[in-house]
Amino acid sequence: MRDSLKKPQPQTLIFTDLDGTLLDDQTYDFSPAIPALEIIHSRKIPLILVSSKTRAEIEFFRELLSLESPFIAENGGGIYFPTSFALPKEYSYKSVVGFHALFIGGPIKEVLKRSRKLKRDFNFRGFSEMPAQEIASLTGLTLEHAVLASKREFDEPIMLQDPLDDKEIFCKKAAQYGLDCVYGGRFIHLFLGGNKGRAVETVLEIYRQLRGPTFSIALGDSPNDISMLKVVDKAVLMQGRDGTHINGLAHPDLITLEGNGPEAWNKVMLSILEDLRNRKLMAES
Repeated sequence: MRDSLKKPQPQTLIFTDLDGTLLDDQTYDFSPAIPALEIIHSRKIPLILVSSKTRAEIEFFRELLSLESPFIAENGGGIYFPTSFALPKEYSYKSVVGFHALFIGGPIKEVLKRSRKLKRDFNFRGFSEMPAQEIASLTGLTLEHAVLASKREFDEPIMLQDPLDDKEIFCKKAAQYGLDCVYGGRFIHLFLGGNKGRAVETVLEIYRQLRGPTFSIALGDSPNDISMLKVVDKAVLMQGRDGTHINGLAHPDLITLEGNGPEAWNKVMLSILEDLRNRKLMAES
C-alpha cells in the first residue's frame, strides 16, 4: 500500500554551456568530464547543450558526446529536438535535417540589418564580415570548425575594434535598435528576441507537459548564461576566463565554483549526481 502512495521522482534535466564550462575554452576538450558524463548516460538524464555556437557546431559535439537529447543553439535562437521526440501538438516546428526546430530568435538577416546602423557610432567586425581564417585565428578553432561557426542563423558575434569603445554603451545603443546584446566568453553577441533563459523555459515546459515534474540544473560561466541560470532549480556558476565570477545572478540554490572547464564541470557534477542518488534512495526507503 505504501509503495502505491509514493510520489514519482521528478525528471532530472541538465543544461550546460560549452566553452569554458563543459569544454576547455582553449582546446575545446571535454575528456576530463567523462566520469560524470558516463553516469549521466547510465541514468538516462537528458544533457541539453546550450551555447552561442551554431547548430552545425553543436551537432559535431553532440555526436562526440553520444547525445540524443535536444539542444539550444546561438544563445537561444533555436531549439532542436530529434525527430524521434514527439513534441506536443500545440508546438509548431520547422523541419530541419534530423530535427524538429522551434525558432525563438529573429533571423540573422534582420539582426545584420539593424547592426549596420551601429556602424555610424562604433567600429566593430562581426562574423558575417570575417573569412573563416580570421574566425579561426580569433577563436583557436580549426579552419573546418571556423566554417561551421560562420553559419549563423540568429546571432552575430562581434568584436569592438576601438579600445576606447565601451561595451556597455555599445549594448545600450544596440537596444535602441531593438537588438539584444550580451557578452559571451570572447565576443559581444547581437540577436533578436531569443535568449538562453527563454529557450530553457520552453524546453522545461515541454518536458513537464510530456513527462511530469522536473528538477533542472544549469551550468555556465558568462553573462549570456545568466538568463539560463535564473530559470532552473539549481544553478552552477563557474569562473570566467579571467578568474572572476559574473555579477548580477541571484538564485536560491546557487553553487559558485572555483575553476572552470571540464575538470571543474566533472567535479561539481559528480557531487550533484551523488546528492541526487542519495535523495532517490531516501525517497524509496
